Amino acid sequence: MASIPYLSRRNQHRIGAAGRKSEKKLAKRLGGRARPASGAMVGAKGDIDLKTILLEAKSTTNSQIALKLGWLMKIAHEARCEGKDPALSVSFVHDDGEPVRDGQWVLVPMSLWEEKLT
Repeated sequence: MASIPYLSRRNQHRIGAAGRKSEKKLAKRLGGRARPASGAMVGAKGDIDLKTILLEAKSTTNSQIALKLGWLMKIAHEARCEGKDPALSVSFVHDDGEPVRDGQWVLVPMSLWEEKLT
């Protein structure tokens, strides 16, 4: 039986029900478009397209999450390739994908912070 590339990739990166719900709610809240297959498809990297910003979304139902340099480097590279600014959202969510109070954060490169926000 031939394998379907998309399904093979999807099975490698199990986002979970709470993560899918959280990502969808975040895209709607920010007025962005969720990327197909949560950024797993060629030509549609990143999780949420916010016109000038490419956002990678991470969420957890746990009380902690390990921040990985690889996530930041990946979204920075993908955003540069599209002429966009990178950002990483970290959301602490309930099982239904709703964020915990004060549990949603966004990380941006220091250069972007200095350029746009100060």
